[in-house]
Amino acid sequence: MKKITTTEIITKGYLWVNIPVIAIILIVWLSLLTLFNLNNLICIFIGTLAGWYYWEFSIKKWVKWAIKNEVDKERLLKIGRSTLLLSKQSTIDNAISNDKK
Repeated sequence: MKKITTTEIITKGYLWVNIPVIAIILIVWLSLLTLFNLNNLICIFIGTLAGWYYWEFSIKKWVKWAIKNEVDKERLLKIGRSTLLLSKQSTIDNAISNDKK
């Protein structure tokens, strides 16, 4: 099995996590604003909440993929922090522990 490059880890993270989260936030915000004419702050809050739920799901998928491809947890955390995908070690630990259950 070939070693996964840092660029590949970052690319998968952005494609699976960051880009969809940003799209969800923008789509929900604009949809609520135009369709229901709600307050702008409420629309942003609901859009961010929807993006956060997707992030919870997709970040675990990304971590499991990286661990399955033999990426060290410390390396993954360092890459995740520098690319704004992860902030805490516990996110990695939770994704791994949930996978074992």
